[in-house]
Amino acid sequence: MISDLFLSNLGLDTFSKTSHKNNELKKPLKQHIQDIYEISDSLASKHEFVEYESILKDLAWWHDLGKLNPSWNIDEAKKPPHSALSAYIFLNYSKIKDPKLFYYILKHHSNLTPFSPGVDGIRKNVLGRIKFPIEQNSALKSVYGEAKDFNTVVENDIKENVSYTDLFGIFKIGDIVSAMFESENELISEKPFPSGLKLKQSLKKHVESKGLIFDETKWNLFQSIANSGENILFSAPTGWGKTFASLKIASTKNPSHVIYVLPTITAIRKMKKTLEKLLKTKVEESYYFADVEKVLNEKSVEWDLFVSRTFMSPIILTTLDQIVLTFLHTRKYFLKRFNLRNSVLIFDEFHLYPHNGLYILLNFIKKFNENFNYNIKTVFMSATAHPALEKLVNSYISPAQFNFIDEYKKKKRYLYSFYKEDIINHDVLVEIMKRSQNGNILVICNTVEKAIKTYLLLKNLEKEYEIKNVLLLHSRFTYKGRRKKEDQLDEFSKLNKGFIFVSTQVAEVSLDMSFDYLFTELAPISSLIQRFGRVNRYSDTTDEENVTILYPSELDTSKRYPYDLDELKSAINILEKFEENLENEFELLEQFKNNSLELDKVKLKEIDKYLEKWAYDTKYLFSVDLTDEKLDKILRFRETNTAMVIPDCFTSKVLEILDDERKYKYQRAKAYLTPIPIWWLFLEDTSILDEYQMPVFSNPRFFYSREIGYFDSERLSEFIDNIEYVKKM
Repeated sequence: MISDLFLSNLGLDTFSKTSHKNNELKKPLKQHIQDIYEISDSLASKHEFVEYESILKDLAWWHDLGKLNPSWNIDEAKKPPHSALSAYIFLNYSKIKDPKLFYYILKHHSNLTPFSPGVDGIRKNVLGRIKFPIEQNSALKSVYGEAKDFNTVVENDIKENVSYTDLFGIFKIGDIVSAMFESENELISEKPFPSGLKLKQSLKKHVESKGLIFDETKWNLFQSIANSGENILFSAPTGWGKTFASLKIASTKNPSHVIYVLPTITAIRKMKKTLEKLLKTKVEESYYFADVEKVLNEKSVEWDLFVSRTFMSPIILTTLDQIVLTFLHTRKYFLKRFNLRNSVLIFDEFHLYPHNGLYILLNFIKKFNENFNYNIKTVFMSATAHPALEKLVNSYISPAQFNFIDEYKKKKRYLYSFYKEDIINHDVLVEIMKRSQNGNILVICNTVEKAIKTYLLLKNLEKEYEIKNVLLLHSRFTYKGRRKKEDQLDEFSKLNKGFIFVSTQVAEVSLDMSFDYLFTELAPISSLIQRFGRVNRYSDTTDEENVTILYPSELDTSKRYPYDLDELKSAINILEKFEENLENEFELLEQFKNNSLELDKVKLKEIDKYLEKWAYDTKYLFSVDLTDEKLDKILRFRETNTAMVIPDCFTSKVLEILDDERKYKYQRAKAYLTPIPIWWLFLEDTSILDEYQMPVFSNPRFFYSREIGYFDSERLSEFIDNIEYVKKM
């Protein structure tokens, strides 16, 4: 370490210099260093990662010494680059020979990109960023030598690369938390299950608040499952209590974090409300639109945004892509990855994950547990997992497996009829309206266009049947619009009758609510089982028909359809076989499991090749570029047939936001992003404007309505005069 006197002799300011400020609050560098010590020590202990403690201290001590450059003055908003000067001071005056520390100090405000020992690169990216008098030739020689040594050591010890980078991540969290003046925040040391939390009593109270009886026998079963191993995989019916079981399992593992992975954003938002009530602890969301959610709520925005994007919260609700992208080193992955250490990852309805994403995930969990001592525990759970997917999971993490699908033999919560009529047939629509007079109705269509048309036709019948609460939700709304729709759904679902909810596949897994009757279009048997789970959810049997399955007429003519025709033919055969003699729900599930599911071996081999090259390129340290075409091709997390755009009717609004001087304008503009089918992009008269930081989609054929979303006027021509859509400004 060096003293104030030594710094002064170098022509630098002393440790009492203000290095950070927040409004009227100021913090000297000496205090900032001490705060980082304490925060990083707490985080390392929380994650049972106390190796290399001196690394954290060295990073804290040396990383900001470049701010002692007299030209750097926070009060006068004079901030020449400081990281390169900090790294130079460390290299020349620390007496510590560790090229990795030099690299992390140099990069502590950027992604961890490769460090080339090329002379021109060093002159530009290191020496050229030092705005303080130094002897250039000797500096070039020393930095060149350090760069060569760095590239040698990162080749030789991959395990140390992982450890050092996680320590760097811990240090950076401490650095940022201190800079935000949040050093005393309880979240730093808080774990998912606070001492004194009586999980059983909390869950029991939640169950009884819904008018249900807490099942003591099942609770004891949860305990038995939890004691069976570090990794668990179980299948159980919808409404069985998978969420409670997963929480009980997680609570016995003393995890650093519980990271709950869900298939949809809607499911995340609903789960957050539930878990906050149950656990009385911080529950944070981390997904593509999570930053928009924080800004729209306008509560502790800066802190909440930081917590969301770092997996720092005791409980994190996220999507599969966020976990895999962290393992793959995208952007500042190091702020997240160390939080996976000693954590429990719960994968809900994992059968709905893209197979390539699941495959990459399993590869990384196995690798990081076996080679890098991550001690990740997992819970995989599903209502309808296919044996092929269970086999895939088992081949990588060997979980203790529990199968409760025999519970389906005790259940017959639905009785269905299958008709070769279309869901928009007038008689069917009338039946929907009549049924809604005595209960709440769920209508699921296979395409957005069909859902919109069904909704509009039902709205035409509202007055005749005195039904006022008809709601439409599908994927083709702006994030802001979809959020509003979900809030309406919460309110309408409290009604005992008179509510009709028209939706698409988004309703298959996103609803923790029960409907009295389901009208659904024909779909593969696995999807139908998911849809049936939205009906009569909290009962075991029914003697009355409560599901009507209808045949989409466009199947015979459509060039684009979301399901394979062979799968639909198989579903028809199964439905007709059991239509009048279904004894229990197990019979349909057994048919689904007996159908073959072939994983794409060619695609999996392609992924293996990519991961092999990834390991060589990154050395388990360097960040990767999200614009990498090969990475994009391998991932394909979000629907491959959609693109995110701003509808052109919102162009003036988005420009107004982007021209605003308020903070978070990018997030406010992002709230207007809307998924559209890829084929829209290639139509005649389509234009894409990308000078607004986000792609703006324009085509005179398409309109956006706050009521029905982004729609194709050619396909809804008979309704166009009655649709109120947003006019282009």
